[in-house]
Amino acid sequence: MFDIILLILNPQYMLAMIFVLITTIKSATVSYIQSGFLSVDGCIDWSVDLKTYMALAGEPVRVKCALFYSYIRTNYSMAQSTGLRLMWYKNKGDLEEPIIFSEVRMSKEEDSIWFHSAEAHDSGFYTCVLRNSTYCMKVSMSLTVAENESGLCYNSRIRYLEKSEVTKRKEISCPDMDDFKKADQEPDVVWYKECKPKMWRSIIIQKGNALLIQDVQEEDGGNYTCELKYEGKVVRRTTELKVTALLTDKPPMPLFPMENQPSVIDVQLVQETEIWNSKVCYDLFDLYKI
Repeated sequence: MFDIILLILNPQYMLAMIFVLITTIKSATVSYIQSGFLSVDGCIDWSVDLKTYMALAGEPVRVKCALFYSYIRTNYSMAQSTGLRLMWYKNKGDLEEPIIFSEVRMSKEEDSIWFHSAEAHDSGFYTCVLRNSTYCMKVSMSLTVAENESGLCYNSRIRYLEKSEVTKRKEISCPDMDDFKKADQEPDVVWYKECKPKMWRSIIIQKGNALLIQDVQEEDGGNYTCELKYEGKVVRRTTELKVTALLTDKPPMPLFPMENQPSVIDVQLVQETEIWNSKVCYDLFDLYKI
């Protein structure tokens, strides 16, 4: 009680206590981050980001520095205005080699690397580092570039995956389409199933750049490819849709024997028979004394 009265009557004491509290919280937060992710080069290392980038050979693809999208509350312009520099490296084993941008096939644009025509050897991990003389933070992104499989418009190693239950409503998006917008104009997207144009039934509609299946059926499972044109090149993204049975909390019902009905199964002693009903097994055991 005396401490509370002293705190109210003495504003300086109150301010001092607030300062101590804020300093303690800040120190604990910084200590947690640095002890958990501080790398040997003095950088806060967030390891590999969860998002993976995938493209077919010859296509353009944009790899964005994930620091600005998942780890810090600022954008590239704000970071640059405070004196922070963004540098890019490609991981080769345990080494990070600085990237030399050719501007022809690969260029640096603000917070991203643009591959204007990706090739298979571009696959790997790319690290973006944001730093100045006193601050450093980095994260790596994964890129996989693959050739089309023979006779197909996609490579099964770089498909996206979606799942849906039968009779449910499902929307299949065209991944990373925001990267190909021009002046807030939506790209013109065409959809294919199993690499062929398809006459969609009435409950399947194109909603913007996405494909909406309003009542999923078993035959809707398969590979859906969205296609657009960007700077004279074709960009394709393929999503595999897996359709599963409707989940239920009800226990399974036996087909045979029917519930509460006696059943007789004729077998010979030398005959190998699979019996899945435990009661039948016990009856046979008692009958033949085996």
